[in-house]
Amino acid sequence: MTIYTVLTFANPAVLWGLLALAIPIIIHLFNFRRVKRVQFSNIALLKKVKEESSSKRKPVELLILLSRLLFIAFLILTFAQPIFKDKANDQQLSDEVLIYLDNSLSMDMPVSSQQSAFDRAYSLSAGVVDAYPESAQFRFLENGYGNSLNTSYTASTIKDRFTELELSGVGRSMAEIQSRIAANGFKGDVYLISDFQKNNENELASIASDTLRNYYLMPIEGDNDSNLYFDTAYLENSFLLGAMKNNLKVVLKNEGSEDFKDVNLRLFFDGQLASTALLNVSANGIKEHVFEVDQSAKGLNKARVTLDDSKVLFDNEYFLTLNNIGKVVVHEVKGPASNRYIEQLYAENELFNYQAFNANNIDNNELLQSDIIILNQLSDFSNQLISALNTFLERNGTVLIIPAAESNFQTFSQLGLNIRFDSDERLGLGQPNFQNPFFDGVFENTNEAIAMPEASITFRLMNSELGVLSFKNGREFLSKAELSLGNAYFFASDFSANSTSFPNHSLFVPVMYKLALGSKVNLSKLYYVTDEQTMVYPLEENLTANDIVTLSDGQRKITPDQRISGKNLIMEIPKDELSAGHYTILKGETTLGTIAFNQSKAESSMERHSFEELEILAQAKHINVIQAEDGLEVNRELTAGIKGINLWKYALMLGLFFLFVEVILIRYL
Repeated sequence: MTIYTVLTFANPAVLWGLLALAIPIIIHLFNFRRVKRVQFSNIALLKKVKEESSSKRKPVELLILLSRLLFIAFLILTFAQPIFKDKANDQQLSDEVLIYLDNSLSMDMPVSSQQSAFDRAYSLSAGVVDAYPESAQFRFLENGYGNSLNTSYTASTIKDRFTELELSGVGRSMAEIQSRIAANGFKGDVYLISDFQKNNENELASIASDTLRNYYLMPIEGDNDSNLYFDTAYLENSFLLGAMKNNLKVVLKNEGSEDFKDVNLRLFFDGQLASTALLNVSANGIKEHVFEVDQSAKGLNKARVTLDDSKVLFDNEYFLTLNNIGKVVVHEVKGPASNRYIEQLYAENELFNYQAFNANNIDNNELLQSDIIILNQLSDFSNQLISALNTFLERNGTVLIIPAAESNFQTFSQLGLNIRFDSDERLGLGQPNFQNPFFDGVFENTNEAIAMPEASITFRLMNSELGVLSFKNGREFLSKAELSLGNAYFFASDFSANSTSFPNHSLFVPVMYKLALGSKVNLSKLYYVTDEQTMVYPLEENLTANDIVTLSDGQRKITPDQRISGKNLIMEIPKDELSAGHYTILKGETTLGTIAFNQSKAESSMERHSFEELEILAQAKHINVIQAEDGLEVNRELTAGIKGINLWKYALMLGLFFLFVEVILIRYL
């Protein structure tokens, strides 16, 4: 076992003063006082007294000499400033320093009665700067990526940058931060000051494997380990349309060991209070509350739910857009064998704008304005229809195919569907998969058994992506094809009475409604999360590639990377440009709609990497963990680790102690 210990001196030249220790020794060995002779008549008694006194004083004089020598030695060592270093504090000082200060919303948690985690992070950052010499160059990183990592700061300018920093709605994992640092090529000391929220188990592995940089992990632990936040919110029927009944369901999650009682949950439409509720959420529990949506209310595009409780300090708002959509455009393409089920379902319905086309007389321009195109039992497709359908699918449109008994399935391949004949066996359908999002809002009770219709297994979609309804043998009756663009749904049989009883079943209407309504809102969401980079918004009007769309939150405008795919606007926005709230979609000064963003649930989680986990990580030579309460403690810790432990204070105290011992010996012995 190698023992590594080094004692160095800041002022080694002062050690020459140790030669002064010879002076008291010389004085002790030689008595320089002149002897004065005194005549006595009888000195027998004096000889006895002298012998007794000498035997007593000789040990005391040695103790006084020793105390005097130690006082002088420790006094000289004090001015020499001894510094102790060993393996535990053998750290190297770099000329370049990078400080990551976590300014995510979770850092608003209290760590004391008068201080938040963000306040402590600021203090710790200042302590790091003070531990380095003035010549050091600093770089700075925060969650918003508001400055370049190539920007260098001095000790004074980086402290000014700290004072300008505010909490950001952007959350970053440690893996993201380390990846950005590594991509920049920075080599030096890296300080990660954070609450170290746990995004995944292995996110710190990249730090352990990065030996090109020295990492200093500075965890901040909060006083409160509980948090109540919005887990999700959704509409019971997935859409708002016409006079259909709908409910908004809000799910709250309590992540912690403390119960929340009488939490005030409020629903706002465009800033106006619409409904309230008092809720109790048990520790580590989930609570769901249902708000009935008044579809005549104004401001549904800017809905907001809030939590009002003294213990909920952040992420207590959830932004939603309950977009009322117009009528769904349903176009049916008929053939000679087509039935009237589709027309009877969608025609003269306040929810749908229905129009039928003959397969031999199609208006392509009109057909392409559809939200959903239903091909009703066509035995063959014309080249014109194939071309129009492919264009429609490229625009992310929805096509529903009801095959004819004599359909030429080879034609379907031109649409990207791989169809094969099946056994033609008539079989009952299995129970719907209630976990499938397709059936959200269709059934009030998902536990009861449903008497299902029957159908013939005439065709089979080989490139199925999702089965909506299946036979009891597992084959799919209604399935969604796997296509690169667009949505194509396919029934396994025609709708004749000989083939299926599905059109006469109670399940027929809700399934067909969901297919049609889903074509309108399948890409329209109540909200997006700020770390989603791709957002898709269905448009009511056609845009061209020359149209520039911007997002505005009322204070600033963002111009995202964008493209138009059919009637859908696809936007890509870096998450560092977004914050939670409502954004208006603008084409020039024209409003196209509203979109809502919320923080990632990862930011609300109270699960963090423990100090023990970080200590295990710090077994690597290039990783250190510093646990401190303020900047002064950080300064002392770093000074001890980088420069060593300064011993001059201890030397001074020992010197004064031995001076006191000498005085006591002279005075009382």
